[in-house]
Amino acid sequence: MGYELYYEGRITFDRPVSLAHPEEEAHLSTLARFFTPVFEQAESTSTGRYVTGFQVDEETGDWAKSCVWNENFAAIEEFARRHQVTLTAQLRWQGDGCFFNPADDRGHVVFDLHGAHHQVPDSNNNVQAVEAHRRRSCTCYHDPAPSPTPEPARATVGPLTPIHSGQLTDYTAHCTDDGQIVFIPDENQARELRNEHIARHHG
Repeated sequence: MGYELYYEGRITFDRPVSLAHPEEEAHLSTLARFFTPVFEQAESTSTGRYVTGFQVDEETGDWAKSCVWNENFAAIEEFARRHQVTLTAQLRWQGDGCFFNPADDRGHVVFDLHGAHHQVPDSNNNVQAVEAHRRRSCTCYHDPAPSPTPEPARATVGPLTPIHSGQLTDYTAHCTDDGQIVFIPDENQARELRNEHIARHHG
């Protein structure tokens, strides 16, 4: 069988996510087979509720190899990047007893600054170790050593996003440097303003 893991708990978004269409919500239910989406009622949205995170499904969650669980995490992490939300974990993991020290075989999960998950074993659960995982200065992903003169982070402009409120729809876009750059009901004009902002400030 090989080494297997089990997780329990939930993943939370730093803000609720509104889905534009019911089809998106249906797809969300099959996004990660070991997790189920967590919803919050919101009458102002087209689907009538927000997505606030994911939790391990007690029915479908099961002992499995790390690669299987990683596929689930990768799907959720990609969803978070697409909707520009930060992930917080209230997750515990447990291995199947292959380690000599039981504290090496269980622990909790943290997400780093890039939105990727890390296993923190109970045997190394201290402030310095957790912070190393958050900053990705650990060895979990075998990243190359950072350059002594890293390039400054470039500002990014998010996609044009519809915001539904009853019968009305506004279109918005955000920039990591300048915040909200457009919020108007005319989709074509909103797209032009977004493109103009990119050309003027990030071209």
